[in-house]
Amino acid sequence: MKIKNIIPIVTALAVLLYPNAAAAQETIKKDTVLSLEDCIDITLKNNPAISSSFASQEAQRNRLSQTRSSYLPQIDASANYSRSDSESEKGWGGAQDGYSSSINAKQLIYDFGKTGLSSDIQENSYYSAVADTRNLIINTIYELKKAYYDTLLARESKHVYEQSVEQYQEQLKRAQAYYQVGTRPKIDVTTAQVNLNNAKLNLIQAENSLKKSYHVLLNVMGIYDPSPEFSLQMNNTLPEFSLTEEQALDTAMKNRQDLLGYKLKLESARQNVKLSRTGYAPSINATGSYGWSGGDFPLYDRWSVGAGVSIPIFSGLSTYNSVKEAQNNMLSAYYNLTSAEQDILLEIKEAYLNVQDSKSKIPVAEITRTQAQENYELAVGRYKVGVGNYIEVKDAETTLSDAKLAYIQAVFDYTLSIAALNKAMGII
Repeated sequence: MKIKNIIPIVTALAVLLYPNAAAAQETIKKDTVLSLEDCIDITLKNNPAISSSFASQEAQRNRLSQTRSSYLPQIDASANYSRSDSESEKGWGGAQDGYSSSINAKQLIYDFGKTGLSSDIQENSYYSAVADTRNLIINTIYELKKAYYDTLLARESKHVYEQSVEQYQEQLKRAQAYYQVGTRPKIDVTTAQVNLNNAKLNLIQAENSLKKSYHVLLNVMGIYDPSPEFSLQMNNTLPEFSLTEEQALDTAMKNRQDLLGYKLKLESARQNVKLSRTGYAPSINATGSYGWSGGDFPLYDRWSVGAGVSIPIFSGLSTYNSVKEAQNNMLSAYYNLTSAEQDILLEIKEAYLNVQDSKSKIPVAEITRTQAQENYELAVGRYKVGVGNYIEVKDAETTLSDAKLAYIQAVFDYTLSIAALNKAMGII
């Protein structure tokens, strides 16, 4: 069926793309410049949740192998020693030694599909675990991208506040100079000092936000002894975006690993209905043994071969209720799949609209930033020649800082919205 065709692709991606998930934790050298790809690579190697998911996936593979072992012969060996005596009318007869050993074999011949269905169910469970790991990786990489872009946003915002402090320092020097020659009142100096102090407070908050962002990023990457003495690479090129909403939805339906997991769970539920019905069927086994026994050496050989049939007659309605339970579980799995498909449809629509919305804000924010810069330069020029007042300069500086921050926010909102859409489509 179609699910089986998807599974090898998922398995190959999990093995080829992420072979080092359980590797030893990496460290970040001082003054390193990390790109987004570098951070992704560190996350795949260090993130404990990803390593845990790989371990669970392997455990499920081991359970699958255990189920398939029922097809193979079951062989065991035993050896026994005993010493016994018995009393009769003549008294105790004397202790006697007893020795025995044997090799026993049992082979399943036919169980009307019980073992095969159990194996198929465990196989689906294993591939579902692979899909869960892949889904976790995609979600974790999205969280990594969000932390990465948030850190860059905090860094760029800090630069804006640093520029604001520098501008207010210049304004304070200018106001003091004009006051000393008597062309401006003392209130201009006082106001400039207050504005400079407020700008310094904003800068302190921006620096703390940047530190917090670094630690969030390190946490996602799985670094436990953080020393945020590294920097992130800034890509000044806006990402391309040309998908239609229909293409995004089609990609999601093909690639979403959680959706694949729901499909596998439904398939397992269907097989479990068949498996529960085999409770009405008999099972056939072949047995054989070869051994040695006796009271002294050499021991006498003995062997036996045989076949047996086990036929269930009445199980106290246990099998009947087991079938009903399996049917209801299948119905629940079907509705879970339907609900997941609807949720994905909504997620794609919202993510796609967010991309369109954030993209449309960038040119407006860019124009506003340019106009605010011109307005600030005009206000400073008017103040220098004595035709403007300090309130104009203060308002122009505030507008300029807000416009710079708004433009930076718009750019990173657009970049992150594309990352969110990729996550919704089930791709990295």
